[in-house]
Amino acid sequence: MLSVFHEPWWLDAAAPGAWRELLVEENGRPVARLPLVERQRYGMRLLLGPTLSPRMGPLVEPGDGRYETRLRRSDHLVEGLLDQLPPADLFRQTLHPDIMSWLSFHHRGFQVEPLISYVLDQLADLDEVWAGISGQTRRVIKKAGATLEVREEATTDQLQRMVRSTFQRQRLEVPYDPAVLDRIVRACLERDRGRVLSAVDAAGRLHASLFCAWDDQRAWYIGGGGDPELRSSGGGSLLMWELIKASAKHVGRFDFEGSMLPSVERYFRNFGGRQETYFRVTRMSRRFRPLWASWQALDAWRNEHQRRPPS
Repeated sequence: MLSVFHEPWWLDAAAPGAWRELLVEENGRPVARLPLVERQRYGMRLLLGPTLSPRMGPLVEPGDGRYETRLRRSDHLVEGLLDQLPPADLFRQTLHPDIMSWLSFHHRGFQVEPLISYVLDQLADLDEVWAGISGQTRRVIKKAGATLEVREEATTDQLQRMVRSTFQRQRLEVPYDPAVLDRIVRACLERDRGRVLSAVDAAGRLHASLFCAWDDQRAWYIGGGGDPELRSSGGGSLLMWELIKASAKHVGRFDFEGSMLPSVERYFRNFGGRQETYFRVTRMSRRFRPLWASWQALDAWRNEHQRRPPS
């Protein structure tokens, strides 16, 4: 089963004309896929995942049978994909949680980094989900629900505005082309694979706007933002709950998609999800390492300032 991030239509929206994929086939049918986006920076070749596509890596069909048999087949298919990797100064992707093992990457000299997200596993019973949310967050949602109207958006206009506002408050530029977000949202809405929700008060002021997408297995919180002057209203928490409820009509899981910064981890944890470990794999050339160290230092500073909970 394809994840939403591995779907060709998603890849076309996230990286039009710039992505390709490695394949392993059996009897003319793909059984393993690894999409890639190649970029050139300072004369160096980078193999990365597409913008706003938080879970990539190889997706394989391990088949049926005993766990040991499926694991051996999965490793074999991943090896077949890695055999096809072209030389590059950097390969870096975050693995989809369905991948059975990252050992093939480790054996090839990739650095494997564990990361944390929170996942709600039983969306079929929303009363149970609500009961699992912390009392403080429930109070914030109830208060916001009494004063704010939740609207379903058909465009990214409000979402883009809130994303810009959030970054401007931190004196930062939005780290991706807004056209990418617009294409992804449009592609999801056309296929009933996502929702954009906004919170507006009685005076017509926009408080927050959030976006999630889903495949056949789980929904993913992709991002959003809020008005810096209205953050105390709880509009972001209200919208997160509404996204969870909307997702429950389509899938059984909701993934908050990454929770490593302390403030973000606390915020997402309060929604009562299960902590899930996923992995990022990286391999780089010797000449790329000094440049990478500089980028990492800059990213650490940006992350500390820009990845805030939506309130």
